[in-house]
Amino acid sequence: MNKNHWFSLLLTAWCAACTPTQIALTPSVEIPDAFAETSAGEAADVSRWWLDWQDDTLTELIEAGRLANRDLASAKANLQAARDEAALANADLLPTAVINANAGKSHIHADNPLSAGEQAALSSIGLPVGALHPHGRAQTAGVLVSWEADIFGGKRSDADAAQYAALAVAEQWHGAQILAVAEIADRYLNIRANERRLAVLQTALKNLQELRRYAAGRFQAGQVSDYEMKDVGVRIAQLQAALATVQVQIDAHTRSLAVLTGKTPQDFVLPPSANDILNHIPAPPSGVLPVAVLSRRPDVRAVEMQLQARAAQLASARADLLPRFDVRFLWQNGRIYLSSDLPHLAAWGGAVSAGVSLPIFTGGRIQKQIDAADARVRAALAQYEQSLLNALAEVDNAYQGQFALHQQNQYLSEAQNQTQQQANGADKLFRYGSFTLDKALTARINAADAADRLIQGRLAQAQQLLLLYKALGGGWLPENETQASTQTEAETAAQE
Repeated sequence: MNKNHWFSLLLTAWCAACTPTQIALTPSVEIPDAFAETSAGEAADVSRWWLDWQDDTLTELIEAGRLANRDLASAKANLQAARDEAALANADLLPTAVINANAGKSHIHADNPLSAGEQAALSSIGLPVGALHPHGRAQTAGVLVSWEADIFGGKRSDADAAQYAALAVAEQWHGAQILAVAEIADRYLNIRANERRLAVLQTALKNLQELRRYAAGRFQAGQVSDYEMKDVGVRIAQLQAALATVQVQIDAHTRSLAVLTGKTPQDFVLPPSANDILNHIPAPPSGVLPVAVLSRRPDVRAVEMQLQARAAQLASARADLLPRFDVRFLWQNGRIYLSSDLPHLAAWGGAVSAGVSLPIFTGGRIQKQIDAADARVRAALAQYEQSLLNALAEVDNAYQGQFALHQQNQYLSEAQNQTQQQANGADKLFRYGSFTLDKALTARINAADAADRLIQGRLAQAQQLLLLYKALGGGWLPENETQASTQTEAETAAQE
């Protein structure tokens, strides 16, 4: 075999050795083909699920929150810091070069060690005697280049670990987007639901007050007892108390919504909406497959990246058992200028060195580090498998809850219609003297309670749909799409 063949084999072995050690990671969780509770159909896009609600006010709030939410800004800054740290780890793979330069002055006083007689003898033949006082200055400059060749991939594994850690932080940023938009929607839905509750309770209060005025006339005629009149007053007081609580909830959710969208709570006013959002709850996303959900959910992806980082750290620990190679090059140039009675000195030089180190006896330190890194990999793998199982369960739970609440609200809607009809009929019968006041009051209260329960049921259904969006990993956009969306929104705002 000729010299070129040997060189090719050596180069191939060098390049192969510079790759990080691969760690086998095989989760034992079996991923199902479909969810048990979802419906088939074309896969829905849940990245911007709020557009399906067809509520312009909700869309504006969420888009504003994605730009101004402080938690998102903090998560984005943490992501940038993690990326910078990963770049530092990559820098360790490159050679290091240092330029150094020095300049200085010197003054030397040296006494002549000869005796007086010896000095006199030397002086008689014209040689200088006495103390020496030379002055001088020196200038030096040089370059030192060093490089530790990553033959067995230890440094590459460290860089991979840092890169996977940065990717895990990126998934935390994606998760922060999901939480932010879901919280904005939740506050908005709460406000709209309580606004409707407020209207229902105010109508019920108005009806009860009218009923009390009518009953007062019959009380004067002796047709209604004092007990019944006081019962009307108790029902009215209870409704007034409920109204005060509902208004407090509206105000609290409004202030919270202001904070989530980056606004000052004291100056924030929620714009009105042309649509009744609780009467237009979208259908749950269909056609969603487990594999797609697991590949989209930021929490699962973050744990996966952490697992990969642990595997890279294990590979780096194993590389510590192998030799380390380093190459150094030094070039130096300098001049020394002495006083006029002594010669000037100038010199330059260079040196190249190569070294290898192999751990022989470390007291088991390296092996213990490998064992610890291996245990961390196994712990991360178990955590990853747990996140897969949790995600699969959360999706089916969210779908099942959504279907159950949808069915419940159908029954509540039917009950509300019937109780309203009963209340209207009881009013007429009371006015004609066929019903007692307590029956009319009960029918009115039942109608208000049914309407209130329906509103709260629809709110619960809407909130359950938000949980489903989160379980599916909806509500975040890739960074390039986020930047494009931000630019479009900024251009639209500038035009306005």
